[in-house]
Amino acid sequence: MLDLLFFSFFGIVIGLFAGLLPGLHPNQLYFFVFSIIVLNPNQFIVFAASMAIANIISNYIPSLFLSVPDPNTVTSILPGHRMVLKGFGKKALAISIFSAISALIILLIALPAILVIVPSIHKFSESFILVLIITFVFGFLLTEGKNFFIALFIFLISGVWGLLALNSNLISSEKAIFPALTGLFGISSLLFAERGMKISNEGDVDIKPNIAAIIIGIISGIAAGILPGIGESQISFMILHFFTKNDEYILSSMASMNIANTILSVIVLMLTGKVRSGLGAALSNLYLDKNLILLFFGACLFSAGLTAVVCLLLGNIIISKISSMDYQRLSRYIILLLSILVFALTGFVGLFILIISTFIGILPVLFKIKRSVNMGFLTFPVIIYFIGYTHLISRLLV
Repeated sequence: MLDLLFFSFFGIVIGLFAGLLPGLHPNQLYFFVFSIIVLNPNQFIVFAASMAIANIISNYIPSLFLSVPDPNTVTSILPGHRMVLKGFGKKALAISIFSAISALIILLIALPAILVIVPSIHKFSESFILVLIITFVFGFLLTEGKNFFIALFIFLISGVWGLLALNSNLISSEKAIFPALTGLFGISSLLFAERGMKISNEGDVDIKPNIAAIIIGIISGIAAGILPGIGESQISFMILHFFTKNDEYILSSMASMNIANTILSVIVLMLTGKVRSGLGAALSNLYLDKNLILLFFGACLFSAGLTAVVCLLLGNIIISKISSMDYQRLSRYIILLLSILVFALTGFVGLFILIISTFIGILPVLFKIKRSVNMGFLTFPVIIYFIGYTHLISRLLV
């Protein structure tokens, strides 16, 4: 028992480190840790679960306060950023953490039903996923009304850029995502910081659960975990815009989705043998039975509770430090920090991707349309993949 507690703490520490440091993804750490430490199945799954949940929750800090997007939090960065600027940074962080933990508890309660319905949904969805993606994309673009063609044009620009960046032989797709999303959604937002703007400290936070938002997020996360070839970022782009009502609703839905997708990726692995995430890949050599799944949930709950306390305390410290600073000056510091990190982690190629992505990220602001159209960077390559043309793109880039 003590060994499981130790590996849970170890996983939480590694997950916090990966979540707080921009550009470092847990997928890069799973196999490194597992290659140097021999663990039995129980230790293995406790460590992996604790690390995954700690990473998800701690990642809200850089995404909210530094405008550093991760593929899992990219859709929530804009509403979260707006709340921070309005002086509701503590509330944004608390909503994200509370919703994630609530979703985890609901998923545990619903586990028997999930184990029954997942195989059927997985088998049924494989035949129409392409139609589903295209339908939701055009549905979202139609919400721009008279700006539909401008939105479509920017979606295609970001989408083609995604094909080029993610299939380049100069940099791996995993490394390309960090500078690309940082430019599309991070730096392109920070460039428009107004002179003299300050971030206020809102004091005590009163959080009321939005069950509808949490349920929508869970359903979306389950879809992301089950549907082949599609992830949270694509699901959020296609679904959440049809249900969201305000920034708090979006944050709550996205946090619930992040947790649900992580949990479902493990359940899908157990039931179908299909790998849907880095966590799933790390656990793919295990024989997952119901006992291990329950242990997995237990480690997730423990990690979520402890990480939540650490992140809420850390969030309070960050807000107290930045509340007195001029936001335009702070934005310049953050842009410099992000540029240095991009160069350190991805070199000159990553810096080039960052610059081009920033220019593309500015386009929706200039044309006054939803910046979510830049999710074409991740969604359009998925469409091309299902059409069957990805290999042709790869050949052209060789």
